[in-house]
Amino acid sequence: MLKQRLNPININSITEFGKVRGSKNGDIKNTYMVKFVGADENTNREINSLREYLTNEMKQGRIYYKYIDSLEIKGDLKDIQADYEAFINTGHINIGGINLGDEGAAAIKEMTNILYKYKKNISETIQKNIMIKILYWLKANFFDIKINEGRNIKIVAENIQKESEIYFFVFLNLLGMDICLLQYAKDISVMEDYYYTKRLGDFFEGKMIFETPKPIETQALADERKNLVTVSEVTENTQKKVTISLASTRRKDRDAKCMPVVSVADNSKIQDKQTAASSKSHTIPNPSKIKRDRELSYVELARLSTSIVMIAIYDNRRKRLGTGSGIMIGKDGFILTNSHVIRGGYYFEVRIEDDERIYETDEIIKYNQHLDLAIIRIARVLNPLGLYNGSESLVRGQKVVAIGSPLGLFNSVSDGIISGFRNIDNVDMIQFSAPTSPGSSGGAVLNMYGEVIGISTAGFSEGQNINLAVPYDAIYDFVKSFIR
Repeated sequence: MLKQRLNPININSITEFGKVRGSKNGDIKNTYMVKFVGADENTNREINSLREYLTNEMKQGRIYYKYIDSLEIKGDLKDIQADYEAFINTGHINIGGINLGDEGAAAIKEMTNILYKYKKNISETIQKNIMIKILYWLKANFFDIKINEGRNIKIVAENIQKESEIYFFVFLNLLGMDICLLQYAKDISVMEDYYYTKRLGDFFEGKMIFETPKPIETQALADERKNLVTVSEVTENTQKKVTISLASTRRKDRDAKCMPVVSVADNSKIQDKQTAASSKSHTIPNPSKIKRDRELSYVELARLSTSIVMIAIYDNRRKRLGTGSGIMIGKDGFILTNSHVIRGGYYFEVRIEDDERIYETDEIIKYNQHLDLAIIRIARVLNPLGLYNGSESLVRGQKVVAIGSPLGLFNSVSDGIISGFRNIDNVDMIQFSAPTSPGSSGGAVLNMYGEVIGISTAGFSEGQNINLAVPYDAIYDFVKSFIR
């Protein structure tokens, strides 16, 4: 069993964190956990340099890097509770399919000791609840990697404010990960003697603006770019050229996965509903600033495609797996898509209309497989669409417009109506008739005021133009902390 030695050297700059490596020396493994408090004139530049360096290191296969922007509890904790109770009884730990092995079991025992040392007025019930929350976050953020396979894992997080979240990052460190907390806007005093703290300056109000790391052009990508063809797309009275990858239209194996189908033969889990599931009005911020004084024309609605993105999914060998769509939902780089779109991806390339740059990211902020929703983040200030606030119930026959990238055809626009309201596997869905295809998943379904009423998610395997969208109220509950 490996023993850990924490912070064998002090790290005094943000960029230095990226270059140190937790290493093994016999049965001892060196790990790092450092917190930078406040900001100076170099902080924003150093954060960008750190992110770029770690992203490139991961692309070269030397480390695994994850940027954690927020931690939330979305969903039932019963399965995690059952896994934790099984560990108490057997000593073996398996969280939602993540086998932590002997090192994970040892980390849980050590974390329990730490909680009893640092948490005031702790009881067995409180300790258990904190551990279940920690293990929930572990599953939510590390479902796609093997934690105990021995490679160096670097974690960067910003402005952690809750005590339980500090415990989570301490637990990640016990699992052998290197942790960097960027507390430039706020801080919390928990376990200060456990990790190394470096004060940089006064607190900075707001969020740091992140720049996109320069993409690494491999020979495979260079060859792929040579296969791009140019087609014409007529928009209003002007002719605009867009590039479409021929390969993206051929990858039907992946594209099929980016548009789940529902067989009408198995309709036992489908319930018909006469009206939308909820007519509840939400106080939803509308960052798009669209005036709701009249219905928009189709030409005006098509212009909103600048807030819809195409997402290309790549594996760890830089092989392109397919494409899907996404909706800008937060100015600070947050993009909503479907969980099935990003599943299995190692990193993603995001294309934005009227922007020649391609934005690479590996940041999966959160996801919910039951709702089939996920949020990724790119390093760019965005122009998000507004969510419908539910002031009136959606009705059958209501006109809608769908915008997405079916089969890699960037930001195609189609129109239709709301055909009905369904409940599938206890998830309320909007059925709509606007044509969609594989690759449309994650695209926006808009009302005639340009507000998002749903996210295109699935289609029926039989019939034509029978498509499904997760509705606005479920979307809002999922993304509300990211809307600005």
